[in-house]
Amino acid sequence: MRPRSSIRFPAVAGSVAGLLAAACLAWYLLPQAEETAPQRAAPAATAPSPAQPPTPTVLSREQATDRLMALPELKTWSALIEKNSGGKVHGALIEYDPEPRAVNGKDFYQFSFIENAPEAARRWENFLVSTTDGEILVEDELTDELMSLDKWRDDKKPMARRSAQ
Repeated sequence: MRPRSSIRFPAVAGSVAGLLAAACLAWYLLPQAEETAPQRAAPAATAPSPAQPPTPTVLSREQATDRLMALPELKTWSALIEKNSGGKVHGALIEYDPEPRAVNGKDFYQFSFIENAPEAARRWENFLVSTTDGEILVEDELTDELMSLDKWRDDKKPMARRSAQ
């Protein structure tokens, strides 16, 4: 047998290492090149024809709940309920009827803001939120009439309220 050449082994090892490094570099750079490749522009949206009215956007129940919970009155009431109970009772929204209620040709989700205590839930106020434009109406407990948010604020002074009535 012939003895192995001491020069040949490092040369082969170096070549293999170089090829491996080149392959790793190509593999690393290839996905980045694909990500930065220019994408085709989306086709321009066409305007609805004048004969077709635009379809109304539908507000989800979650969006309606978020819209109500963003009201400063409900935030204040929730904080007040938790403070007065030492954190044992919380303010919450419940949907008191899963079927939307029709008012003046629009559908509304129906919610109640409640004080959610372990022994019972006490209703503070009923709210309706439009499924199409997010309009908020408040149901007067005594007369069962619906009023706008502004009228409710002016007439009932909800920020001064301290408990379920």
